[in-house]
Amino acid sequence: MGSETPRRSFRDCGGNASVAFALVLPLLLGILGGVFDFGRAVWLDSTLQHAAREGARYAGARGAGSMTPATAADIAAFVTGEAVGAPADDLAISVAWSPGNASGGTVTVTVGYVYAPLFATFLSIGPLQLEAESTMTVL
Repeated sequence: MGSETPRRSFRDCGGNASVAFALVLPLLLGILGGVFDFGRAVWLDSTLQHAAREGARYAGARGAGSMTPATAADIAAFVTGEAVGAPADDLAISVAWSPGNASGGTVTVTVGYVYAPLFATFLSIGPLQLEAESTMTVL
């Protein structure tokens, strides 16, 4: 028989594990919050890109020569519907035709949104200006 070493249980740690966990937890939560906010910002940027692209397509197919020409208000309403998940009231949508809404010209749709991260106070970051722009030829 060899000498047996006594096994220490978790209760014998005297609170060391609890103190270490309490010190590491805020750091882990901050990292998790930063990852969550970054992912949300990337998702919103992708949503704005999609909405701008679809809005430019919509406007390009409905030029002045079409049966149902689109106005800037029509395009803005369409873009708002395409930006699923983005707060519709906070979107800044602009439409510009060059040289005009006639066939052969171009239409540019710009969609902007100010994103305020949820963990901004912990991460010391201010609001981010997200913007997407798409240009298409008017048919």
